[in-house]
Amino acid sequence: MNRPDPEEFIPKFRRRQLDEPGFLRKLARFAGRLGAPVVRQLYALYFVFKSPATPKRAKMIILGALVYFFSPVDSIPDLLGPLGFSDDIAVITLVYSQMKAYLTEDIRERAREAAAKLFGK
Repeated sequence: MNRPDPEEFIPKFRRRQLDEPGFLRKLARFAGRLGAPVVRQLYALYFVFKSPATPKRAKMIILGALVYFFSPVDSIPDLLGPLGFSDDIAVITLVYSQMKAYLTEDIRERAREAAAKLFGK
């Protein structure tokens, strides 16, 4: 049975924002409000999603979390100050904990380096 690629489920108007430049722009814009641990988790999820070794089911779960993060419309609007990202952080943390089986040391290191670069460390 030929299963569709997880990226086919992304609405067309969102596809350009889920590319790497769009992902990096949103992370850079909100990194300070998210905090380094969450930024590392987002990078790790993104790298796991892009890995050819990750099963499609896992990619679908990660995709849901990334789309939720990118979406300006969610349970708690991102523009509501400190509380604005609390729902996003909860979703990211939950999915990150579910994807630990796919987090190789290489992916963890790439996520650490990417977050450190973003925070200027």
